[in-house]
Amino acid sequence: MGSYHVEKNVMGGPDQGELCSLAMTVASGSVPAMVLKALIELDVLELIKRAGPGAQLSPAQIVAQLPTKNPDAGTMLDRMLRLLASYEILSCSTQTHPDGRVERLYGLAPVCQFFTKNEDGATLGAIVNLSQEKYHLKDAVLDGGIPFKKAHGMTIYEYPKTDTRFNQVFNSGMSNYSTIIMRDMLERYNGFEGISTLVDIAGGTGASINMVVSKYPTIKGINFDLPHWTLCDWSDEHCLKLLKNCYNALPDNGKVIVCDYVLPTAPETSHAAKTVFLLDAIMLANFVGGKGRTQQEFEALARKARFEGFEVACSSYDFSVMELLKKK
Repeated sequence: MGSYHVEKNVMGGPDQGELCSLAMTVASGSVPAMVLKALIELDVLELIKRAGPGAQLSPAQIVAQLPTKNPDAGTMLDRMLRLLASYEILSCSTQTHPDGRVERLYGLAPVCQFFTKNEDGATLGAIVNLSQEKYHLKDAVLDGGIPFKKAHGMTIYEYPKTDTRFNQVFNSGMSNYSTIIMRDMLERYNGFEGISTLVDIAGGTGASINMVVSKYPTIKGINFDLPHWTLCDWSDEHCLKLLKNCYNALPDNGKVIVCDYVLPTAPETSHAAKTVFLLDAIMLANFVGGKGRTQQEFEALARKARFEGFEVACSSYDFSVMELLKKK
């Protein structure tokens, strides 16, 4: 699904950011097929096809034709559709409403002629169903809930206690990915200079905070290992509660440093865009309310939590480093 091409930088070598995005795209290669399978099971592609040649439908228009009463179905479907739009499986356009809300409309890209029924009733969607195990994503759209919990009978926070291998794989994956991002971040971001105390919220095994204090030994580093407080894992309501607590705990001129992936408003087809939409789909499958956010959505959360300043300081591979400032 999609070709692999890496741009060269001005010195003639491969761009490291693009290489990292490509690596994540390959490593998460099962996710687009998982999402496509769910859309085929929901008959979404056929619904769009029946709307006519060149038709584009909003997630709300599609959900209105599905047998569901799940109030979150439209949002979930939008996240799935925009991932496939970044892979050029779907087309996408946007329209801005008078209140500033941006709505995405989706249509079938040329490749969908093979994923919808032809004149003989044949479709390669049957191959997708054959090659992908059940992920419960379709069930979550129709009935609500978390696909991971539907599959395992418990949340992703509870499951590691019952499966030692999964716990080791999960911690290793998070630690390795964090180390790769943090090493690049420390080369680009100078916002740790002058900080006396740094708390890494949801720091996992402590890989990130160890790298920071190694470079800045005067910093008192605290690893606050509570994965329940990772922004992308939770809804806006939970994140707002977390950020308000951080604001109240900070001294004047203190700041919260957020390193997270930032979604484009409309789907794009670069490796970087594919990666962040893949990460968002992973959040959708595993966490209640967990999601990626656009820069505007991050800034809105910061303002609601009473932070007076917000800025994107730099980018590190597929992540953006954002500062939320508590001013006097």
